[in-house]
Amino acid sequence: MIYFLDEYLLAKNSSVEHAALKRLALFKQFKQPVKILTRDYDRLSVQTLRKLGVAQTDVRNMFDYFQHVPADRPEKAVHNDEINLPTMDEVSVDANQSQVTNGDRLRRQVGYIPGTVGHVYYQNFLDDQGNLVECDLWDARGFKSAIQYFGQDGLLAFERYYDLRGVPVLDIYYAGDHAGQIQISRIVLKGQTLKEDHEFDTLGELFSYFLDQLATEDSETTIFISDRPGIGVQPLLAMHAAAKKFVYIPINHVLTPDKPRQGELDGFIQPVLQHPQKVDGLIVQTPQQQHDLHDRFPKVRVAAIPAVTFDPALTARSAAAAASKKILFVGRLSPDKQLDQLLRAVALASRQVSGVTLDLFGYGDEQYQTAMRQLADRLEIGSQVTFKGYQSSLADQYPQYALLVNTNLTDGGPLALVEAQTHGLPVVSYRFSYGPSACVIDQETGYLIKQGRVNDLAEAIVRLLKRPEQSQQFGDHARALAQKQLAPEKVYARWQAFLGLES
Repeated sequence: MIYFLDEYLLAKNSSVEHAALKRLALFKQFKQPVKILTRDYDRLSVQTLRKLGVAQTDVRNMFDYFQHVPADRPEKAVHNDEINLPTMDEVSVDANQSQVTNGDRLRRQVGYIPGTVGHVYYQNFLDDQGNLVECDLWDARGFKSAIQYFGQDGLLAFERYYDLRGVPVLDIYYAGDHAGQIQISRIVLKGQTLKEDHEFDTLGELFSYFLDQLATEDSETTIFISDRPGIGVQPLLAMHAAAKKFVYIPINHVLTPDKPRQGELDGFIQPVLQHPQKVDGLIVQTPQQQHDLHDRFPKVRVAAIPAVTFDPALTARSAAAAASKKILFVGRLSPDKQLDQLLRAVALASRQVSGVTLDLFGYGDEQYQTAMRQLADRLEIGSQVTFKGYQSSLADQYPQYALLVNTNLTDGGPLALVEAQTHGLPVVSYRFSYGPSACVIDQETGYLIKQGRVNDLAEAIVRLLKRPEQSQQFGDHARALAQKQLAPEKVYARWQAFLGLES
């Protein structure tokens, strides 16, 4: 069995999770047994997976495993009349939360799962001073999953998790500091007797034990691929059970992008590179990063494997879209994406081309988005710029745009850039490590611009918007190359070879 190690799958996911989901679909296409493992506790997973179009049986969560929750347990609603509310108290029902009072005293609060009508999500218990002392947590699959207890300071002190029968299976203790922050101080995984209890200091240690259990239960070779180094690397290195261990690197491995062979290593990746004998290999998205890692760490086994594959069913950009003035950005909305430079380039382009618009898809810090909206207004392009929010799939959006622009400072290989090419969009991008130079052929499938050259960025945008025939040629060439280089069978063959899978 192959397992991809991830922190979570949420309603809004980063490129790390999207890459894992694409890989899951690829492996399933070729009948390879595979699952995504998620570490974090999630009571809404059944809803999230349904919205993502992912089968519940394709994902295994660490807490579900220890709580003995079947992977295919369906969604089930729990209502107020099923949670033993006091019959003598008054219940004031509201859309999001009901209040349970006895005279003037508020005793309980019952919260509901967002987007549902009265499906219980939690029940708060308050003392006679109105302080929260206990919170019962209900899973969307219809069972009380955990209870939280709070100290006199209002901070979370203890959590107890239950199996479907209501038997305690896991305890987590918390300690607070003078700043009011809490952290895990002790974890106890319950056994049949006290002597069979297992204790851990961190979630990472519990996760490593979880991986050991899965590997021990597997009758064949177990392969783990860590997708998010921050939560996967240390647990992999700490494992005791026999398994193949790989680390997928979705980011630049150094903190100084211009010094890939001398710069300070990213702290999450550093342990692997310092102890290469403890893993079976690293996976990156681009040959450039593969070469940089190999030159710096010649003993490390590294493969470059694309995160995106070509699907002939994807809609190609039309000639009408190529002739439009619609510009697209896809990614996290954060300072490292240098959206201020993108907005300035669009403002400059608008002076030469009428009707230019920019749509930005993604999520991020609200303050940063507000600052970017204000900048757009100051540049007098506020009415031309739309923040479209997050969408889990943009397959129906890419074909509507003339081009995609990327102003990242650094990355491990932006998914959106390649996705846009599979739909036949030309790309205008800053040069950075890693990604653009691996998939954009300058002046053939788009334009590569030196970092910070906003005027040059604007000129490249103008050239494509003013020359729809050239834009169409660039886009067609990009799609043809993607079809040739990113064919699913070719990409999967690379995985087969590197992981040592049978053909």
